[in-house]
Amino acid sequence: MPETAKLFDTITLIETHHADKDFIKHMMYLLIKNIPETNANLEKACKEKNWERVHFHAHKMKASIDLFNLNALKDLIRQVEFKAKNNSETDTIEADVNFVSNYIKDCVADMKREYKL
Repeated sequence: MPETAKLFDTITLIETHHADKDFIKHMMYLLIKNIPETNANLEKACKEKNWERVHFHAHKMKASIDLFNLNALKDLIRQVEFKAKNNSETDTIEADVNFVSNYIKDCVADMKREYKL
């Protein structure tokens, strides 16, 4: 059975923190603890068509997405942030947020499994 691509990687943390496994695990723990709430808030703001809050939560997620190399989301979260901030193409934001949200949920589940958190 072919190996599926990982949804995240820790190469940035490995490179910047000298492969300190305890630090990497701690950062993973923080992400798992905090991003689900931000993700839920992003979904809620989108359902309410509160573009100011969508912008806020998308902006808040960028650092975690970059730090853990969630490459499928790097450009998309920035597009969501831009569209919400500028109140443009709002008809496409819901689909984008749904993709981001589902990816985050899958990623968190993978992190919990892999790091036994």
